[in-house]
Amino acid sequence: MSQVRHIHIKNFRAIKDLEWLPNPGLNCLIGPGDSGKSTILDAIDLALGARRSYPFTDADFFELNTDSPIEIWITLGALSDQLKNIDVYGMFLRSFNSASGTITDEPHANEEAVLTLKLTVGSDLDADWLLYSERAQAEGTERRLPWKHRDLVTPARLGLASNQHLAWGNRSILNKLSEDSFDISSTLAQLSRSARVAFSEHQIEGVDNVLTQVKTVANNLGVPVGDLKALLDVNSVSLSHGAISLHNNDNTPLRQLGTGSARLLISGLQKAASASSILIVDEAEYGLEPYRITRLLNELGSKTEEPDQQVFITTHSPYVLRELQATQLHVVRKAGAVPFPPPNTNYSHLVFSLTGGDEQQSTLRVCAEAFFSKGVIVCEGKTEIGLVKGIDLYCQTQNTASIQAYGTYCTDGGGDSMFQRAKVFRSLGYSTAIFKDSDKSLEHAVFTTEAQEQGISIFEWGNNFATEDVLFNSCPQDVIPELIEYAISRKSRDSINSSIQNFSNNEFYLDDCLDNFDDSMRAILSKAAKNKSWYKDIEPAETLAQSIIMPNYQNFTDVFKVPINSLFSWARPQGAQ
Repeated sequence: MSQVRHIHIKNFRAIKDLEWLPNPGLNCLIGPGDSGKSTILDAIDLALGARRSYPFTDADFFELNTDSPIEIWITLGALSDQLKNIDVYGMFLRSFNSASGTITDEPHANEEAVLTLKLTVGSDLDADWLLYSERAQAEGTERRLPWKHRDLVTPARLGLASNQHLAWGNRSILNKLSEDSFDISSTLAQLSRSARVAFSEHQIEGVDNVLTQVKTVANNLGVPVGDLKALLDVNSVSLSHGAISLHNNDNTPLRQLGTGSARLLISGLQKAASASSILIVDEAEYGLEPYRITRLLNELGSKTEEPDQQVFITTHSPYVLRELQATQLHVVRKAGAVPFPPPNTNYSHLVFSLTGGDEQQSTLRVCAEAFFSKGVIVCEGKTEIGLVKGIDLYCQTQNTASIQAYGTYCTDGGGDSMFQRAKVFRSLGYSTAIFKDSDKSLEHAVFTTEAQEQGISIFEWGNNFATEDVLFNSCPQDVIPELIEYAISRKSRDSINSSIQNFSNNEFYLDDCLDNFDDSMRAILSKAAKNKSWYKDIEPAETLAQSIIMPNYQNFTDVFKVPINSLFSWARPQGAQ
């Protein structure tokens, strides 16, 4: 069963130039809006589709420029014997090296024999589908796939609305499943005749006057019509296979199934019916609850070690990503949005893929939401996430644009795993930053340098401070009671008093810090807050930032403000890329 080995798209819709080597099995395309995901799916569908009736318009050309033709090359491997026939396709058989991803025009030993199909659309909007090889082109030799061979490579497509597949229409799955065994043309013809006879036996109120008028006019004009009757027209009641659809045991048409149920059923039928092993699925999660998303993805091969079909899907669902293997994820990005020089400056779009490994898989599971952003802040832990979110929410109340509106997302770095997780996002073309404590500066020094060399921005507190340290050491004195009272609301008065006593060796008590505060207490409070987790989670840190820190922000020292200002200055432009 044929599989796509290489895709090259030029001047098609939003894509000026893109090349991609998809994997066997499941390929999930994600990316920001207008990044070209659906364009890639459509390119595969149009180039390999068996039917050639798509109505191309000027809008299908990159920037509406019809002077540059649409060109789509799809190279297919895993060819059936029919497609490897030397007598028929010898001039077009090429070689694919799976290790390097290169295609050469002459077949080579130990490399896969492949065929390249090329779709070209010129300014006259006429499309042409040809087999492609450099030597055939040089010799002026042309060949097209005949219908029976096009059917071997035509993708099945599961769109957002596919209920037509639950009836026997011309292009439905049911028609494919039964094309050799289901022919009831004579039965349908007889039913049509019976319907006309039954109609003729019923009186129709109000028609006699019309018949009399028509007959009078006809006679006056010398048009012989004889006695007139109102009967069902032969053409109007001609029934086709499309009039037959699946019903359940209470005679309800399956076309009335919910969107998710219909898509789930049709996906299974697609797999059973298609002569091709290539399947395209738009918005895999559409209409499905999480448990049924899992079922659909399993049907599509998300957990299959040796896949028997090649599937291309798009998604906007973190749940879908968490169900995938890292190697099944591909991020589509405009070249101009990639924060490092692309390997080929001619490409308008790039596809970045993961190679697998435990750290990549962990990042995909834990940080799934961040993969849908344009820029990523990998926070050392949940406290830092909450701090950034709270500051961002406060900024919104002051009519300052949210960093999320710019496409920047905060995600959990998992402590020391933050460096590896940041590298995963950077490798996929995301603008990436790390926001961290500096209480392990020496321990993290090598990792920090390495991350910076890879273009990952680092934002951290100075003075070897953790977040709690910088909070209590940089805030104005009149904010200290607010910080303590918020901790009491979360942990209880006795707990906070006990921790202050413990970390001050019974030198200070809670009431001292509230009523007789002096700066020597700052270090004790920060140590107690850090070790006893006064604010250590997303929600408390978010509330702390939004309700206490930001209303007093201007009076904090630069130890706190400079890293925050720098982080938000970095975050805001990311969405413009």
